[in-house]
Amino acid sequence: MIREYLSTKDLCQRFRCSSRTIFRRMAREENPFPQPLIRHAGSFNLWCADAVSEWEDCEIKRSENSRWGGINASPPTTRDMPPDQRCM
Repeated sequence: MIREYLSTKDLCQRFRCSSRTIFRRMAREENPFPQPLIRHAGSFNLWCADAVSEWEDCEIKRSENSRWGGINASPPTTRDMPPDQRCM
């Protein structure tokens, strides 16, 4: 079985974020980003592509269950909110 690996740079391009964001996501309590399988001195790390894909699937499900109803939903407007929660 041949494993596919993703570098830090690959992940940053894939998720359009900084390497710092990747490492912050690794520290999250809910759906933490997977740890790299191969670590080298400096910033050269390699992640298993399958583990990253599994995390991504969970993250999509997590966002679909968010309070706004997922990535295709719009944030609630003030008319959708109870009067006592509206900003005046």
